[in-house]
Amino acid sequence: MEMQSVRRIAFCLLLFSAQMFAQSRKDPRPYAASGPLFEASAGYLFMSMTSASSSRLNLQGVDANGLVHFSPHLGAMVDFSFARAGNVPGRSYSQRVFSGLVGPVYYLMEHEKTNVFVNALFGAAWVDSAVPVSVATEFHGYETRFSYLFGAGVERRVTGSFSVRVSGGYQRTAFVDSKLSVIGQNNLRVSGALVYRFGGR
Repeated sequence: MEMQSVRRIAFCLLLFSAQMFAQSRKDPRPYAASGPLFEASAGYLFMSMTSASSSRLNLQGVDANGLVHFSPHLGAMVDFSFARAGNVPGRSYSQRVFSGLVGPVYYLMEHEKTNVFVNALFGAAWVDSAVPVSVATEFHGYETRFSYLFGAGVERRVTGSFSVRVSGGYQRTAFVDSKLSVIGQNNLRVSGALVYRFGGR
């Protein structure tokens, strides 16, 4: 009886070990064991901004960010962007926007090589622009104010550690109006970037 009991226990342990091994093979992202993963990206940025010179002003520039993954669904992002409009209608002054933001990223879905995410970023934006004060006079200056971005995007792995990412969102910035009072600006932005991942999953 004792030998049969030992054999049964050994057999159960063997089945349990095989099951645990199979489960570990199914999960290729052992975050807790290997630590967080990092991504760095850079690419093209398009921004449509409210302006005192026209109903909407289109700016173009670059967007770069770093992303750390804490779990399969949660990460944190640091984002830096610069956009410029060189030919502002009715003005002799270009418009420039630089922002630095940080905040959480949540992955809604992952299907094979495609990820879908949302983010909420907070920080500051520096807006350098001009507004008409009178028919013959315009005010040149800049404002550095609190800024935030709510966005979403899709990331697709291309090969190895490289992916492409397309994202868009709403960003709030601030500048002055013709009365030199600080007002909010409602901006829409779209970016396309090349992503490099340090580590694998």
